[in-house]
Amino acid sequence: MIYDGNKKEASLTVQNKNKSEEFLIQSWVDDATGSKKTPFIITPPLFKLEPGKNNILRIVNVNPSLPQDRESVYWVNVKAIPSQNEENEGKNVLQIAVRTRIKLFYRPAGLKGDIKSSPGELRFTRNGKQIKVDNPTVFNITFSDVFINGHEIEKSGMVPAKGALNIYLPAGVNSASQIKYNTINDFGSSGEYLTREIN
Repeated sequence: MIYDGNKKEASLTVQNKNKSEEFLIQSWVDDATGSKKTPFIITPPLFKLEPGKNNILRIVNVNPSLPQDRESVYWVNVKAIPSQNEENEGKNVLQIAVRTRIKLFYRPAGLKGDIKSSPGELRFTRNGKQIKVDNPTVFNITFSDVFINGHEIEKSGMVPAKGALNIYLPAGVNSASQIKYNTINDFGSSGEYLTREIN
């Protein structure tokens, strides 16, 4: 999810596709450590969502001091808590609340750079049992698929803007000279595969 710094807010639609059950929806923004002390508020933070209905969550930046030279990343959390069913009173029933976490990228107004070409600017260096990925761009880049010398890497993650990520080589993989990867674009789909040499 992209929060465009040129706009006053970002929005997210929550839909209840269940035709018979209502949910209590609780929403908040936190950072990578789980701290809720972030520069964003969500409205409404708590509401009932009736069967077959939807509601719009509005995310507002209330702190103008976020870095302006790169993207910042936070998480939008939406928890759906099922309603109590009177038919189940007195019965042993397990009800599960489901929480969805979505990355929230704050993209400052006037940020220089091209998001489409940024995955091709990543640099890869072998460091023992790890591959260090350097991201010189101002954009956060999230991997979709990563293959090192043909071996798929299951947990690759995100390379922060102007930051780095270490990818651990799978057990038994001793050679690491080439990496093939694709990344997730602004629309949530995977881009084209790129191949790079590992230094």
